[in-house]
Amino acid sequence: MAGLTALACVGQNDLLALRKVCNRQEERERKDFYGNTALLKACYMGRLEAALILLRSGADVKAANYCGQNALTLATYANNRELVYELLRWCTYKEFNQLTLTPPICVATMLGHWPLQKFYKELDRHNYEYIQTAHGLNCDDIMAFMKLEKMHY
Repeated sequence: MAGLTALACVGQNDLLALRKVCNRQEERERKDFYGNTALLKACYMGRLEAALILLRSGADVKAANYCGQNALTLATYANNRELVYELLRWCTYKEFNQLTLTPPICVATMLGHWPLQKFYKELDRHNYEYIQTAHGLNCDDIMAFMKLEKMHY
């Protein structure tokens, strides 16, 4: 196990080794060059089982990388709805939005992940149009900028 890191285990999808190394907090919260912890890496790779192991072992669900992306934002990039649902059991949607430079609904809009966009709108029916990126762009602004068709649910 010497030299084996939680980040490497996630990258290799080695769940057995991940269970062994993630019992140490310093290992769970070690960051890569971009500021990603093992949990953040599991989320952007869409690795539900790895994320569950890390969450259950106490990984910081509110961590953000150096680009201001958190676990929910990265799971949205991966378009992994099961992972999104699981993360929302550990932290509220509102908290995730306060902990990122690019909220998940904005990521879903940019990437055309319409079922996730709809899900996020339903989570915050009265405020979703006010959710913005750090640049002040909401979903309508993103759609206009990227010349995307508005979805009608």
